[in-house]
Amino acid sequence: MLIECTFCHATAKIPDSKEGAKVKCGKCGKVYVAREPGSKGGTSKTNPTPFIIGGAGVIGIGLIAFFATRGGPKTKAPPPAPPPKVEAPKIDREGWNSEFVQAVKGIYDAAKEGNSNKLAGCIMLQRRVEHLRSLPDGDKLPAFAEMTPLQKDDLQKTIVESWLHGEGDIAIAKWKPTDGKVLAEGDTEFEVRMEVAGREAPYDIENRFYDWKLARDKDGKWKAWSWERYISPEEKRAHASSLSKEITKVQVDGGTLYQADPRPLPHLDDTPPEMRTKIDGLVEKLLDLSMPAKQVTKVRTELHEIGKPALPILLTKMYEIKIVDEDSLMRVTQVHAMLKDITGYDPGFSPLGSGPESERKREITIKAWFAWYLRKGERFEERKEGTDALEGLVKPTEKDKREIEKAKAQADKLKKGGG
Repeated sequence: MLIECTFCHATAKIPDSKEGAKVKCGKCGKVYVAREPGSKGGTSKTNPTPFIIGGAGVIGIGLIAFFATRGGPKTKAPPPAPPPKVEAPKIDREGWNSEFVQAVKGIYDAAKEGNSNKLAGCIMLQRRVEHLRSLPDGDKLPAFAEMTPLQKDDLQKTIVESWLHGEGDIAIAKWKPTDGKVLAEGDTEFEVRMEVAGREAPYDIENRFYDWKLARDKDGKWKAWSWERYISPEEKRAHASSLSKEITKVQVDGGTLYQADPRPLPHLDDTPPEMRTKIDGLVEKLLDLSMPAKQVTKVRTELHEIGKPALPILLTKMYEIKIVDEDSLMRVTQVHAMLKDITGYDPGFSPLGSGPESERKREITIKAWFAWYLRKGERFEERKEGTDALEGLVKPTEKDKREIEKAKAQADKLKKGGG
C-alpha cells in the first residue's frame, strides 16, 4: 500500500496491514496516520522515495520494538551442561574399616579391658549351643530349649572365662587384631578372618588367623557364635619344617628311637571351651591317687572317649610332673598308661623301673611321647592297636621286658584303685 505524509506529502510503501497506524515521516520527521492518497484523510501523491527510507526506519524501529516485547525470534537453546559428577564416598565392606571387622575387633578390645559383662553380651548363646551340638559327641550337650537358666549362665561364664584367662589360642585377651577381611556377608550373618598378634611372650613372635562367625540378634546387634583357628598352607609348611628340626634320633640298645624335648602344649585349636574345661578336670582327677577304683575307671573311660583332644593336656602333665617320689612316679605312669590307651602307641619303655638305667629310660620314654605327638599327633584320628611299627622302636631286652611287665602290673593295679 502506498501512503503519503500529510505534512510534506512524501510517499512510502508499507504493508496493507499497517493502514491506520501512526508512522513517522522519513523526510520531515512528522508523525501521521498512514492512509492511501485520496482516501479520507489522505493527500495527493508526491515523490515517495524520501519517505520510504524514513518510513522503513520507523517500521524497522516498530518491528524491533515488536520483537523486543515478544522476546525476539525463537532459536533452539543449547542443552544445559550436565552437573559435575560427585562420587559417593566408598564404604569399606570387606577390609579393616568395615562394620563386620570392627564388630569382631570390639570383642578383642573388650577382652583386653577385662570387661566380662561386655563380652557376655557379645555371645549368641543359642547359636553357640547349636554349633557345639553339631560337633562330634556334641549331642551330649543338652539342646538350648532344654537347658535351665543356670546351665545357660554357666555356659556363658565358661566362654567368657576362656576368652579372658584361657590358654593358647582361645584366650583372645592375649591377642591383638592387626588386620581382617570379610569372607562372607549377609543381612543377618557374616564371617570374618582376623589376623592377630600376641600381646606378650611367648605369643608375640608370630601372627595367627581366626575365623569368626557372627549373627544379628533381634535388636540388631552382632553377636558371635563360632570362633576357630585358621591355619594357612604357608603356616602349615613352616610348622612342619620347624618340627622336623626339633625331632632327633637316638640309638638305644642297638635300635633307633625318635626323641623331642617335652614342653607345655595348649589345647587343640578346634577344642571348644566347654570341652577344654572338661578335659582339664578329668586329667586332674586321673592324677588323684586317692580316688576310688570305680571313679578312676569312669575317668579313664571318659578320657578314652574324648580321645585326641585330651592328648596335649596329658602330655603337658607328663612334662610338668617331676619324678621325686613314689607318688609322682605313679602319676606319670598313670598318664603314660592313659596315652597308650588312647593312641595305641607304645614307646617300648615305661616310666617305672629300677636300676642304673631307669632314669635314662624314663627320660627316653617321655621324649618318645613328645616326638610321636609332633610327628603324628596332628593327623591322629583313631586308636591304633599295638605298637606303631613305623617308629622303628628298639626291641626291649629280657630285663626290659620284665620291667615292662612290672609296669603293666602297676598300671593295672592303679586302674583297680589299688594305688
